[in-house]
Amino acid sequence: MISKIFKGQSAKTRIALGLVSIVVCVSIAASFLGLFPDRYGAILAGRAVIAEIVAVNSSVFITRRDIRRMEANLNILVSRNEQILSAAVKPLKGKAAAIIGDHELQWKAMEKGTSTESQLVVPIWEGNTQWGNIELRFEPLKHPGLFAFFFEPLAQFIMFVSFFSFIFFKFYLGKMLKQLDPSQAIPGRVRSALDTMAEGLLVLDVKQNIVLANEAFSVLVGEKPEDLMGRSIAKFSWEQVMARNENESVSTNPEPKYPWEIALASSSLQMNHMLYLELDDNIRYTFMVNCSPVLGQNGKVAGMMVSFDDITKLEEKEIELRRSKEEAEMANRAKSDFLSNMSHEIRTPMNAILGFTEVLMRGHSNDPVESKRYLGTIASSGKHLLGLINDILDLSKVEAGKIEIETLPCPAHQIVQEVVKVMGVKAQEKGINLEFVAIDSMPELVLTDAGKIRQILTNLVGNSIKFTESGVVKLSTRYKSEKHKSRLIIEVSDTGIGMTQEQAEAVFKPFVQADSSITRRFGGTGLGLTISKRFAEALGGDITVTSEQGKGSCFIVNIEVEAVPQARLLSSTEVMQEITSNTAEQQVTWIFPDANILVVDDGDENRDLLEVVLSGAGLSIETAVNGQQAVSMATAGNFDLILMDVQMPIMDGYTAVRLMREKGISIPIIALTAHAMKGAESECLSAGYSGYMTKPIDIDKLLKYLANELGGKIATATTSLQQEAANTALMIEDSVSEKMIENTPLKAAIRSSLPGAKNKYRSLIGRFITRLDEQFSLIEQAAATANYEQLADLAHWLKGSAGSVGFHDFTEPAEALEAYAMQQDRVAVRAQIAEISDLISRLEVNDNIDTIEQEITESKANFVTEQTISASAPIRSSLLMSTPKLRPMVEKFVLRLDEKIRVMNTAVEQGDFVELADLAHWLKGSAGTIGFHDFTEPAIKLETSANEKDSINAINLLKTIKQMTKNIDLSSVSEKANMPEIVEYSTEKDKKSVGEVSE
Repeated sequence: MISKIFKGQSAKTRIALGLVSIVVCVSIAASFLGLFPDRYGAILAGRAVIAEIVAVNSSVFITRRDIRRMEANLNILVSRNEQILSAAVKPLKGKAAAIIGDHELQWKAMEKGTSTESQLVVPIWEGNTQWGNIELRFEPLKHPGLFAFFFEPLAQFIMFVSFFSFIFFKFYLGKMLKQLDPSQAIPGRVRSALDTMAEGLLVLDVKQNIVLANEAFSVLVGEKPEDLMGRSIAKFSWEQVMARNENESVSTNPEPKYPWEIALASSSLQMNHMLYLELDDNIRYTFMVNCSPVLGQNGKVAGMMVSFDDITKLEEKEIELRRSKEEAEMANRAKSDFLSNMSHEIRTPMNAILGFTEVLMRGHSNDPVESKRYLGTIASSGKHLLGLINDILDLSKVEAGKIEIETLPCPAHQIVQEVVKVMGVKAQEKGINLEFVAIDSMPELVLTDAGKIRQILTNLVGNSIKFTESGVVKLSTRYKSEKHKSRLIIEVSDTGIGMTQEQAEAVFKPFVQADSSITRRFGGTGLGLTISKRFAEALGGDITVTSEQGKGSCFIVNIEVEAVPQARLLSSTEVMQEITSNTAEQQVTWIFPDANILVVDDGDENRDLLEVVLSGAGLSIETAVNGQQAVSMATAGNFDLILMDVQMPIMDGYTAVRLMREKGISIPIIALTAHAMKGAESECLSAGYSGYMTKPIDIDKLLKYLANELGGKIATATTSLQQEAANTALMIEDSVSEKMIENTPLKAAIRSSLPGAKNKYRSLIGRFITRLDEQFSLIEQAAATANYEQLADLAHWLKGSAGSVGFHDFTEPAEALEAYAMQQDRVAVRAQIAEISDLISRLEVNDNIDTIEQEITESKANFVTEQTISASAPIRSSLLMSTPKLRPMVEKFVLRLDEKIRVMNTAVEQGDFVELADLAHWLKGSAGTIGFHDFTEPAIKLETSANEKDSINAINLLKTIKQMTKNIDLSSVSEKANMPEIVEYSTEKDKKSVGEVSE
C-alpha cells in the first residue's frame, strides 16, 4: 500500500518525505530521553504548590476557628486563578465548612487519599490532628475525545515541524537536484532531439538505474521523465519473447537474460532483442530492443543507452495472420473432408445411375422384369441424389444463420399423423411397424412453424426406419402447459442397432455417423440430424438422444409452442384419430356491375393475370407499368377502382397514390405488393391506399374484395372448372403411371394452382415459364458478377410474379434470395439459386402429357445461330400462338424490328459499338417478351461482339438476324373460349368461398 503511494511520487517528493520522517523520529526520541520540555509536568507541579499553600493557610484559620476568613481567601484564590474551577473545605466528619463555585456538580468522587491532574485533595491540620481536607477542581490538562492526541504539545510540535520542514526540504531539493541531475549535462537541443524520437530511449548507469528517459518512453509507461530518474530498470515487468513456452519459464534462467545485462557483461552491442513489458493496467507492449554501451574516460563501460521500438501492432498483425492461416488450414481440411464425403455420397448413386443406364442403352437386358428393376435402381438413386442436394442446401442456410421461422396456427397432431402416414410406406417395405401413440391431450391448434416440425419428424422417423432391421419404430407425443410458454414433446424410439455413448454425443455433428461401417452399410450423409437439431433450437427447444448399442435409440424433440386462444383441447383418443380428407369444395363466381379498373404493375405476368381474371369476371381493364403513367391515366380517365403495385420504377406506388389524393381522386386504390412484413399495411394505408393485399395474388380473395367495393353479387355454378382440373390431374397421373415402373416414386412436379385446362390461363402460365428462363439467366449472370442490386430486383420480380401465376413454390426461395442479395451473402445466394434452378427443372403445366410437352417446347424454343438458320425455317411467336388477340402487339414489334435492324446496319458501318450494344440488348429483351425466343441467343452474341468491338462477328450475326427476320411467320392458332357457365346458387350452403384449385 505504502509502496504504491510513494511509487506515484517524484524523486524530489520522496526525498523530502524521507527527511521529514527523520526529523520526526529524532523529535520523538528526544522526548523519550527527557530532552524535550515537559509542559504538563510543570503545570502539575504548580498546581501542587498552590494546593500546599492553600492547605497551610487553611490550617492556620482552622486552628483559630476562623472559617469565614478561610472561605474568603478561597474565594479570592478561585476568582483570580482561571484554572481552578471550584473548591471546598470538608471536615473528616460532617458537612462541608465552605464551598466555592459549583463544586458539587464538577467534583467527581475518588478513592480516599488519591488525586488526579484535575482534582487535588490536600489534608488540613488542627495542631497535630487532621481536621479535614481541601478539595480543588482544576481545568483538565488533556483534551477529551478521539482527537485528544492532536492537542498534545509534542504532537503539535511534530506536526508543525513536519509540515514546514517538508515545504522547505522540497524547495531546497528542487534547487539542489537540478545541479545533481545527470541529464542536465545533456545540451537542451540534444534533449529536444531525443524527445522527438518515435522510439523509447533510456540511459542507464552501471547499476542499471535510469538517469535519462525521453518523452516517447515516458508516454508508453505513463509517467513523467523526471519521475523515472533513479529508478532501476528491473522494477518494470519485463519478459523475454523467446522464453515464452509451455515447458520453460523466464525466471529459471540464471544467466543474463535481458539485453542491457548482456551488453554490460560483455561490453558489446546488442541488437534486435524482443521483450514484453507488462504494465499495471494489464496492458502489454512488445518492443524490439537495442543496447549500446557508453564508455567512460578510462575506457570502461560507464552506462548503457537502450532504445525501445514499439512493435505491438506488428506482432498483433502477425498473430492475426497466424490465426487466419490456421483457420484457413482448418477450413481447407474441412472442405477436403466435405468433398471427400460428398464425392463418396454422389459417386455411389451416380455409379448406379450411369451403370444401369449404360446397360439399358446397350440392350444387355431383354427381360422386362430385369429392366424394371434397373429402372427402379436408377429412380431410387436419383431420389437419393435429390435428397442429398436438399440436405446440403438446408445445411447452408443453417450454417449461415438464415433460418426463418414462420409462426402460424397449425394442427400439430395432424402434422404427426401425416409424417406417420408418409413414412409408413418405407416401414412396410422393410417389414417393421410404425406406431403412433398420444400420451396425453393436446390443443387442436398451436402456434409454431409447421414446416420445420414436419422436416424434423421426417428426418428422425426416416433415420429410425433406416437403422431398424426388425421390430418397431414408435412415435409418441406429449403436451406440457406452462405459465408463459407450453412445450410439445415428441419421442421417436426404435429397436434398431443403437449407439455407444461416444457415438451418441457426436451424432448431431455434420457428416457424422456412428462409424464408417454405418455409412457403408446404410448410406447417408449424416446431415439430417444436424439440420433437425438446428431447427429445434430455432423453435426454442432441442433434440436429445439416449441409446444403447444393439437395443435401439430414442430421440426426444422438445420445442416451445403456444396454444391458440380458445382452441379446443383434444383428448389423446381424438389426437390419434386418422386424418380424413376434406370433401371437394365449390367455387364462388361473382357477377359485377359495369366497372372500369386501372391495373398498375411493372410485372408483365401480374398485369396479364389480373387482366385475364378480371376481364373474365366482366370488368373493363386498363393497365399502366409505373406510378407516373398511372397518375396521368387516373387524372384523365374515369375509373371506378385502381389496383396498384408499391415497388415500381420511375415512380413508386407511395408517391403515385399521394399525388392522386392531392389531385382529388377519391376512388378506392388497392395496394398489391410482395411486401408482407410487419408494418407494410399501415405504411400503405398512411400513404393513401384504401386497402392492402399481398402477392402472390389470391384470386378468390381479390374478387371478393372487388365485389365488396363495386357491389358484385354471387352467382352459383357447379364448379366444372374444378372438376375439369381434377380430371386433368387424373389424366396426367394415369399417363405417368403407364410410363413409370411399378412402386417407383415419381419426382415431384411443380404445377400452377391456376386451372391449366383453360387456354387463357395455360397461355399465361406458358408465357411466365418462357420469361422465367430469360430472367433466371439474368439471375445467374448477376450472381456471377456480384451485381447484388440487380439480383435483388430480379428476386423481387420472381417473388411476386411466380405466385401470381400459381407457382407458390417459388415465393419463399425468391424472398430468401432477395434478402441474401441485399445482405451480399455470396454463399447463401448460390444456395438459393441452386434451389430455384431445381424448382424450374420440375415445372409442368396442368394438362395432359402431350400438351405439356408441346407447350414446354413452344415456350422454351431452342436457341439458333447463323449456322443453323435455314431459308425455309419459320420463326413464330409463342405469344401469338397462345394468345391470338395480341396479334397487333406482335405486328407492331415486327415493324419496329425492321427499323431497328436498319439502325444496327448504320451503327456497324460507323463503328458505333455502344449504339449497337444497346440495340442488341433491346432485341434480346423485347423479342423474348413478344415470344420470338429464336432471337435471344443471336442478340446476346451480338451484344457481346459489340462490347468487344468485334466488327467481323457483329456483321455475320447481323446477317443472321436479318435472315431470321425474313423467316418470321405471323400465323397463329385460334383462341378458344372456354369459360364456365354462371348460374344462380340454389342454397345458402353453396355460398362458401373456395381457394385456388389444387393440383
